[in-house]
Amino acid sequence: MFDTIQNQFKSRVGNSYYLKSLRVKLILSFAIVFLMTAFSSIASIFAISRVEHKMELMELMEVITQDTLLVRQREKNFLLYGNLQELAEAKNLLAEIRKRISALDQDYLEGFSEITKQMDDYERIINKFLTGQVNSRQDNALKAELREEGHKLMTAIINHANTLNNRLETDVLKYKEMSFLLLWVAIPVGLLLCIFLAEWILQPIDYLRRQVINVMSGKLKHIPVEPVANKCIECDGLVRSINKMLDTIESKQQQLIQSEKLAAIGKVTAGIAHEINNPLNNISLTAEVLLEDMENMTCDERREFINDILVQAERARDIVHHLLQFSRMKKSTFREKVDLAQLVCNTLSLLKNEIKITRTKVKTNVETGKAIVYGNPNQLQQVLVNIILNAVQAMGEGGSLDIDLKIDAEKKKALLTITDYGPGIPDEVLKHILEPFYTTKKDGTGLGLSVSYGIMKEHKGNLRITSAKGQKTEVTIELPLLESNKGEEEGN
Repeated sequence: MFDTIQNQFKSRVGNSYYLKSLRVKLILSFAIVFLMTAFSSIASIFAISRVEHKMELMELMEVITQDTLLVRQREKNFLLYGNLQELAEAKNLLAEIRKRISALDQDYLEGFSEITKQMDDYERIINKFLTGQVNSRQDNALKAELREEGHKLMTAIINHANTLNNRLETDVLKYKEMSFLLLWVAIPVGLLLCIFLAEWILQPIDYLRRQVINVMSGKLKHIPVEPVANKCIECDGLVRSINKMLDTIESKQQQLIQSEKLAAIGKVTAGIAHEINNPLNNISLTAEVLLEDMENMTCDERREFINDILVQAERARDIVHHLLQFSRMKKSTFREKVDLAQLVCNTLSLLKNEIKITRTKVKTNVETGKAIVYGNPNQLQQVLVNIILNAVQAMGEGGSLDIDLKIDAEKKKALLTITDYGPGIPDEVLKHILEPFYTTKKDGTGLGLSVSYGIMKEHKGNLRITSAKGQKTEVTIELPLLESNKGEEEGN
């Protein structure tokens, strides 16, 4: 029922421009709560004032009853002692009773007309005694009449006072019940109203919060605007601003990745140039020999020389191919099947001359076809290049490098561990090693490992570094296997 009312309200007012503003919603909510509170307070004050008034009337009736008893007491004193002053006091009390009766509400004066007549008769007899209009023969009879009229008056007032008190008590109880009813109605209605207003106001904000969490976890690249566009002007503008910010961050991140890739290319350029120069020299020498002695060579000899040229050209082509493949910039959203073992082999081929120059011994334990992941091969290779280059440079000449690829079947993850037996990393450096722009190298940018860590997070993976100073450093790359990414693969 509450949801139905809420939906009807939203359908009627949700399209209003002003009601799309969070500020207007807050003002309207405060206004509604204020009006509800004001109405409840006014109704409660009214009920309390009416109860107080009824209590005052009950007290007044109690005073009237007490004054009537005092009148009878003055009457008895007169009858016993014959003191006319007692009758004068009784007459004054009757005047006070008349004033108090006139102070009653019009609704409660009904029934007092008969009592007033009885008071007139009673006061008439008193006046006879006070004016000396009674002779000795009438004295006893008039005293008996005075006693009788006094008794009737007292009985009538007491009976009417009891009736009126019962009515007043009923009215008091009614107003009390009204106050409690208003309280019991106001509390749940106010609570439901607060829940409704809170949801009405906070629903777009909660949507925004959930979408931001999705963006942080990598489930979304942009926050859909449509769900909040017609509900909250401020949230609509905020979502659009966040989406622009995300576009800018992604653009800057890609620029950062590319700049770090160019830095890595620069580090291996000299080695690659030397690597290409060897087959080019072989091709040049073989071609010269072939040109000089072609006429004296047999057909098989010429074929052998030409075959050597083709082999050396293929060797140079492979080197250039690896470099171009690594330097190629693919969109960050591009994903495909990647064989981690093959990627390791390609990366080692790219860094072959760097490894050769430093006389680094590389021991690999990888098997192609087993560790298949889903990701951007360009970016994943950049991670490998950064890590292997760091390891080779840290060890210097004659170092040892172990590359081990394992499968965690239980967690459905591939674990690639790159271990160098260099000087290790001090604990104070290890704490900050993944932070951007943190470096201990004079010519370093401090972005290599930071960018690599960001790439791994984008691939729902992880990058862990452990080190023992003076012994070794282990870098573990953790990536989910393709089996756990089928849904994502289909989505791309």
